[in-house]
Amino acid sequence: MNKKKIALVAALAALAAWTLTARAPRSQNRVLANAFPAGLLVSAKSCTTPEWPREARRYEVDGITVMHFHIGADGSIADARVAKSSSWQLLDDAAMRSLVQCKFKPGLDEAERHTYPIQFVWTLAGPAIIRPALVAGSCAPSARFGGFEAFNRSATSADGVLVRFLVDPAGVPFGIKTEGAPDLAAGAADFIRSCRFAVDASLPGDKTDTVFGRVLVNAN
Repeated sequence: MNKKKIALVAALAALAAWTLTARAPRSQNRVLANAFPAGLLVSAKSCTTPEWPREARRYEVDGITVMHFHIGADGSIADARVAKSSSWQLLDDAAMRSLVQCKFKPGLDEAERHTYPIQFVWTLAGPAIIRPALVAGSCAPSARFGGFEAFNRSATSADGVLVRFLVDPAGVPFGIKTEGAPDLAAGAADFIRSCRFAVDASLPGDKTDTVFGRVLVNAN
């Protein structure tokens, strides 16, 4: 047995000993930016923080969504847009759903004159969790994809596809979700399926089955 196979078998043995459990965020801290015009709301209850999407909880993804908006003449939200993405569409969508329900006082002088920011901070509080790591050399060779960079949350672009997925006790990825780039999504998911991941059972701390990062695209 060559060194690569020995490393893979050892890593998978360590992962098989780990009990897989679905985890919820330790905390759901959603914080609005200080510049948000809370004093112009109809009431404190007329703008609530969003629910953390169930899928985001399962995949343990977090980030910061910054949005810009205007206040319409009737006090409703107008021209809302994502100014800076959290990198995860499901978090940005949850932020948008929450924001458009906010109600401000009608007939304000500020109506439609100013662009206001709002910031949604999606955080997982508590000590760091230990995620499965890529087993070196385990991914199938690919002419289109050059590897996987774990924990890189940079948005999908021409040089990489942002993905999130779960890992079973045998080290096999499943439930793979890609962000953007429909032309690359299927290939990126297939590449990740060919890889194997493992948790070092000797490391102290809470362990999880969730992984995110970028599938790197080879330059043409």
